[in-house]
Amino acid sequence: MDSSIFFIIAYYTVFVLTITLIGIYFMTLVANLLAKVPFVPTSGRIINYIISICELKKGEKVYDLGCGDARFLLEAEKKTGEQGIGYENAMLPYLLAQLRKYLNKAKVIVKMENFFRADLSKADVIYCYLGPDVMTELNKKFQKECRKGTRIFSNSFSIKDLTPKKTWPRDPKKRLPTVYLYEI
Repeated sequence: MDSSIFFIIAYYTVFVLTITLIGIYFMTLVANLLAKVPFVPTSGRIINYIISICELKKGEKVYDLGCGDARFLLEAEKKTGEQGIGYENAMLPYLLAQLRKYLNKAKVIVKMENFFRADLSKADVIYCYLGPDVMTELNKKFQKECRKGTRIFSNSFSIKDLTPKKTWPRDPKKRLPTVYLYEI
């Protein structure tokens, strides 16, 4: 193959990949703005702390609303061996979740779907790291769809007009967030 043809093919391949990545990036920004939920990854240390608080048991269905790159679900699966379900509306975190799932040979399910449209009736445990306005909006959905005994863990943000069953306060020395437990 002539080196000039190879150069042209390589140039256009890089160009198309760059445009695609820029498009995914801007689609993620738009999805974050529309959903009012930015992608803010949680460190593994904090995820392990929250997983220990959750006291997950084998056989429990774990849901993560706004799961980002699926870090929480992957750790939950390691702990219980159970398949968790996550919902992510933004393209880039969704693709990262699929990559993490593949690399970890995990069986978690990550759906590129708005969690307000998700059926939460089978959840035993729901994990959220969402803003206060979104948590308040979700309260109506929790009350309507979740069965009695469903545990909802919220990282950093409380649900307005709902009293937590238990609260683990923020620990600035250990750099740990406040965690709220609600039970339906």
